[in-house]
Amino acid sequence: MKVLALAAAIALLSGCLPPVKGADRVADADQAKVVNCSFIKDVKGNSNGRGGTRAGIGKAMDEAREDAAKAGATNIVWDKITSPDIATVSGKAYRCGD
Repeated sequence: MKVLALAAAIALLSGCLPPVKGADRVADADQAKVVNCSFIKDVKGNSNGRGGTRAGIGKAMDEAREDAAKAGATNIVWDKITSPDIATVSGKAYRCGD
């Protein structure tokens, strides 16, 4: 009986755990893919001093994806990255599939 009560408590508490990182739920897209989606907001992320390195840009993109996920977005259309020493990236966040 105690095992059953413990299993029920764990099942109930599992809904209270923090969600998986939001960046994993936001996909990159192009304008054609989001034509029937709802625009949510402009997002951006900062590379925190890593400049235009691959790791820096990846960190900035993940930061922007986190912001998009918190707003309920499912996709991001990225703005062009035009500078090799870029410190920030930006894009437009959309919600698709509603």
